[in-house]
Amino acid sequence: MIPIYIKRISTMPIALLSFVSVDAHELTEKLSLDGVLSGALQCQRLLDDTAGDDTCKAAVPLQPQLTYRPTGRNRLFLKLGFAAGNGLNEVSPFNIPSWGADLEDDVENINGSGRDYVLEAWYEHVFELDRRNRLGITLGIIDASQYLDQNAYANDEYIQFMNPALSNAPNAFFPSYDPGIAAVWYIDEWAFSGVFMHVHQLNSQDKYTFYGLQVGYRLKTKLGTGNYRVSLNGDRGFVDEAGASKQENDILLISIDQQFGNKIGVFTRLGWRLDDELINYRAIYSGGIDIRGATWGRILDNIGLGLVYLDGGNNSVINSRIAEAYYRMVVNPYLAFTADIQYMRDEYYQSAGAEGMIYSLRATVNF
Repeated sequence: MIPIYIKRISTMPIALLSFVSVDAHELTEKLSLDGVLSGALQCQRLLDDTAGDDTCKAAVPLQPQLTYRPTGRNRLFLKLGFAAGNGLNEVSPFNIPSWGADLEDDVENINGSGRDYVLEAWYEHVFELDRRNRLGITLGIIDASQYLDQNAYANDEYIQFMNPALSNAPNAFFPSYDPGIAAVWYIDEWAFSGVFMHVHQLNSQDKYTFYGLQVGYRLKTKLGTGNYRVSLNGDRGFVDEAGASKQENDILLISIDQQFGNKIGVFTRLGWRLDDELINYRAIYSGGIDIRGATWGRILDNIGLGLVYLDGGNNSVINSRIAEAYYRMVVNPYLAFTADIQYMRDEYYQSAGAEGMIYSLRATVNF
């Protein structure tokens, strides 16, 4: 049974979300402030008592962003991250956390670098080559998932699915908040992306390099718009748990989202590791559907349904299975509430697995 008395939950930040009305703020003609404030209460009910305890936890992340545009082709960007609590992530028996947000432990000593609260800090310049052809170059502390493996229906843990396996492929190891350079070249409906990063390896003094290359095409039909992406990503010099340097860790990824009219959207994300490095997951097979609120007269609301199967690698995991469903109710252009339910199951080679349900309530203010 889920305990009625919930310990260590600060209700004030979550309650504030119900009453705060935040508008996008133009500080000056060239400087603007925006961001996201979210709060979630999650309760886990484990189907196997030996895996852990049934409990409830809360977390409140805040991510303000400053953008400075000295000219139309130049942009300076700063993203900060603050959080109270780690939610279920600190007590969950599952290999994949139940909420992919940047929580309290994530925003302190980021990636073992000694840096706190500064998530992104970069400069971007856009070259307008001609009317149909432009190139953007970004340099600084960046997030690789902003340029790779995007998806219209499964890519944002604050307004879409909460489980990170339905935001990005967990076997791709996309680095976030480390130094790097990114380039995106748009030619008509085509987009070519490249990312190179120097990554500080967590719980280690070692560093490794990450690369990512992606080709995307936007298909416009009478049914709706679709986005089709193929990427090759990998790292060099990553040191595994056995202490052996792995020279080639590569993954092939496919991410697709397709709109069908103004009420239905579908998505899939597929990915396969191409090498024999020591990893938990070799492949991901996921997909789902997005149902817009126009179907029942609430045009801004939506329902998301997603399934994930993660095929184990050569470490300890045989496989992981995740199913998630949510309903997002939009109160106004800034505030939305989400009711979310997840089923998670992990199987291991040499130990008992974990199986259970995660029930969540999430409030998000976008400003």
